[in-house]
Amino acid sequence: MAVLSAWAVETKIDLEQLDLGQQWVLFAALEVVAFLDTVGPLKRMVGYFLAHSGMGLTSAVVAAVVGVSDRAVRKTRSQSPEDRLHNVRHPSQGHRKPKLATRDVGRLAKFFATNPKAKVAEVLSFVSIEFSVDLDRLTLRRFVKKFGLGCLRGDQVIVEDSPLLSPTRTSEVHSC
Repeated sequence: MAVLSAWAVETKIDLEQLDLGQQWVLFAALEVVAFLDTVGPLKRMVGYFLAHSGMGLTSAVVAAVVGVSDRAVRKTRSQSPEDRLHNVRHPSQGHRKPKLATRDVGRLAKFFATNPKAKVAEVLSFVSIEFSVDLDRLTLRRFVKKFGLGCLRGDQVIVEDSPLLSPTRTSEVHSC
């Protein structure tokens, strides 16, 4: 159990918060993870098993055992066994490609300019037809905000706040 105590000090996990059964499970998991040190996918499977063990281990504790982030454990916890197995067999490399690219800003800005009172559902429909991608509201909001096309309020897209699409003011001096 000295291994468990040393690990707890290193990772700042309070063993007093865990019952004896949880401590023994963590000890066994640490031994397995040490054995699987160079095999990342199997180490993550240990994390999956710990997350679904029914022992009441928090995602922070499981993350500390496996050596991944708390967020990675929460994402893993939400996966079905089939999805987890697929991810082990076919790991993704890096971040997922964004649904909308920078090159799509112009066409979306043109849509906003011609439809300044567009509803979010209309914009999502336009994106689905024009770019052949299905976006959710949050992804659309982030894209619109990222490129300064306006903002989403309720079911409306507000383009007046956008410096790109707002009319020029008479007090502004043009540089050309």
